[in-house]
Amino acid sequence: MRFSHLVLAVSALSALALAGCGPKQASAPPSVPGTPNSPTAAADTSGVISIGYSDWPGWTAWAIADKQGFFKKHNVAVKLVWFPNYTDSLNAFAANQLDANCQTWSDTMGPLAQGQAAKAVLINDNSAGNDAVVAGPSIHSMKDLRGKKVATELGTVEQFLLDKALAASGMTEKDITYVPIKVQDCPGALISKQVDAVAVWEPNKSQLLAKLPGSHVIFDSRSLPGQIPDLLVFQGKAIAAHPQEIQGIVDAWYDSMDWWRAHPTDAVKIMAETAKDPGTPAQQIAFYQSFIKGTRIFSSSEALAAFTQSSKPTSLFTSGSSITQFLLAQKQIPKLPDYASAIDPTFIHAAIKKGEGKKPPFDYALKVD
Repeated sequence: MRFSHLVLAVSALSALALAGCGPKQASAPPSVPGTPNSPTAAADTSGVISIGYSDWPGWTAWAIADKQGFFKKHNVAVKLVWFPNYTDSLNAFAANQLDANCQTWSDTMGPLAQGQAAKAVLINDNSAGNDAVVAGPSIHSMKDLRGKKVATELGTVEQFLLDKALAASGMTEKDITYVPIKVQDCPGALISKQVDAVAVWEPNKSQLLAKLPGSHVIFDSRSLPGQIPDLLVFQGKAIAAHPQEIQGIVDAWYDSMDWWRAHPTDAVKIMAETAKDPGTPAQQIAFYQSFIKGTRIFSSSEALAAFTQSSKPTSLFTSGSSITQFLLAQKQIPKLPDYASAIDPTFIHAAIKKGEGKKPPFDYALKVD
């Protein structure tokens, strides 16, 4: 899935530091194809809107809009920039090398707390089981992890999931031996018995469960409704400069959802090809289909509800309060950000008025709260 809610833009020389729960070396922002490798470079110099995206069903679906011509339909030039490592997309966005990025709500909080002017314009989905704590055969519950080795990536949304899972069992990271390694390396660590459990997202979760007999999920994002929303976040200045283009992008998203619903196999084929998971094309499609519903794609009305202040867990205001309070208590953000100012429902409102996005790609058994 997606990483680091602790990628923070810092002011000194416009450098970018990757902050975590412990000391880490500052890293330079990655070179983004088609954009200058400079933290001060403008994201858009050609009229083309650049969007960073990574391997997650709510984000690989942007490839449908590209391949089916929905961006062109709405008269907007979009360059989708693929990031095999999601943290790199956060770095590039914070360094102003992208106009927009696909990222989680929790990952957006650190930069907001540091003063980044960014706004969420679309909610793609909520994680509904695709982020999970997976344990080896001898571990049967979160409480069994007391004193055990547990791995996930430092300063990531999976660390957020792990900390929430521990808290639900009356525990903290002090009750485990925390092993900070990259999420993509977690399956190997569990298989080789270097650790007793890992916090991972899809496709790592399903790959791990298939490879390690007796491994199983002991906690997943279904227990955290509304806590892991996945968003399209724009630079504030890009919204001011290109409102019509951004509306076209949101409209293209809902066209893609309609196309996905009408062509489920072909849609998943496009997404699986984008993700480049191992196996033959048929195996890639079957694998992606096996876990795709663990990502709850939102209709436009559900998206608008998420962008509306309410007590519902799926409201970004409700989850924003919960997430920031938790991150602050964990000392993973320096102060409470003004997350409410980063919620912009303008473009979803307009899409609904046009009758777009009435249904998600699947008829989910449960409606979102």
